[in-house]
Amino acid sequence: MTAVSSSGDTGRRVDPSRRRKAIAGAYQGLLVDFIDIYLPVIALVPAIGYFQPADLSPAIKSTIYFVTYAATLIGRPIGALLFGSMADRVGRRRITMVSVTGFSVCTLLIGFLPGYQTLGGWAIVLLIGLRFVDGIFLGGEYTAAVPLAYEYCDRRKRGLVGGVLAGAYCAAFVLISVLTLIMLKIAPAGGTSSPYAQWGWRVSFFFGAACGFAFLLYRRKHLPESDLWEKSAKTRSPLRTVMFGRDRASFWQVFVLMTGLWLTSSMVASVVPDKLKNFHQIDATTVTWTLLVTNIVLYGGFVASGVVSQRVGRRRFLAVMGAVIAVLGSVAYYVFMSGNLAGTFSVLAASVVVQVLITSVFGVATVYVNERFGTSVRSSGFAMGYSLSLLLPSFYSFYLLGLGQLLPESLTAVPLIALGGVLIVIGALWGPETKDLEFRPTGRVAEAANDLS
Repeated sequence: MTAVSSSGDTGRRVDPSRRRKAIAGAYQGLLVDFIDIYLPVIALVPAIGYFQPADLSPAIKSTIYFVTYAATLIGRPIGALLFGSMADRVGRRRITMVSVTGFSVCTLLIGFLPGYQTLGGWAIVLLIGLRFVDGIFLGGEYTAAVPLAYEYCDRRKRGLVGGVLAGAYCAAFVLISVLTLIMLKIAPAGGTSSPYAQWGWRVSFFFGAACGFAFLLYRRKHLPESDLWEKSAKTRSPLRTVMFGRDRASFWQVFVLMTGLWLTSSMVASVVPDKLKNFHQIDATTVTWTLLVTNIVLYGGFVASGVVSQRVGRRRFLAVMGAVIAVLGSVAYYVFMSGNLAGTFSVLAASVVVQVLITSVFGVATVYVNERFGTSVRSSGFAMGYSLSLLLPSFYSFYLLGLGQLLPESLTAVPLIALGGVLIVIGALWGPETKDLEFRPTGRVAEAANDLS
């Protein structure tokens, strides 16, 4: 007989081996997911001219780079909505495998793309198109794999697991950054005929694809399906249930909370590195090393946030951290941008403090959103609450441009950080406490009644 242990949920016992495999599979899936996300942001930047005509203006070149990155961001919510609903109807495991297969193939194809000299304008069109499709599959991966992990997790350790899973973001950044630095040493960057532009960047994309295929080969036999999902009644229209049925209040509460989290994280993930290079005039290599250190520290911040939320409660932790971000985060960013810091080390240290202080709360995000939805619609609720909330924050660059007409550059991000913190507080106080919530199968009678409500 297979050994089982208590999951921490009343009356439910789980095979420890299946639990370990589910959590490990979610972490590995997120790791290859984030590796894929960082490839154009880090590895492709020194070679982006390979896909463009040489006579483009700097503004158009920057626009093409932004569109290449934005194509993935646009694809992710679409994939989350599509695959989130499918994960609730056909299973978490199957959608995880399909999604990883999809974005691994896209990444491999990008690694083989010819440049502008061979295909002309079609080179950048194919790159952007593949990144868009890639984003759709990336959105499907986390909406299936993450609920699968939490549905196996001991409820007393969900906070810790949430922090560890969030740390895949940091681990992926470090891996791709180190690989890119190594390739730049082996194949120096320069013009479109430089070794890095011709083939060096391809190594990182082949590495990303190889990680995805390795996940598929190993997890094909070792990734279990969610036992909770298997025991639950299946909802015919999970998205409709989340948007217009019994879970609509949960969706809007999560939407407000996550809008605040995405808005504040955008200010540090994108704005701070740019300000280091352009406002503080720090060279790109030093900025890269600073971001590496930041992500190592941030990993610890994610885990600490998850553990603390398990002790004091998600609701209280998120509300307090929202207030901390609105006040201390805004002050820390102002100090970072004030121009009063003495020396490069002080500027770099301030950037680390800003990023860790504001972003660490994300270690609680995925576990909390999953706790807000029942088993039969968990992937759909996670997909919509976690991904649709990206819509408003994704226009942060336009908000900064507008605020730049009213405020000095050192202050433009401060109102957005403060607003994000306030939205986190509102979203947290609007919702219930969830840390001790039991994950249970959804009964057919209850499901039918709730669908009608």
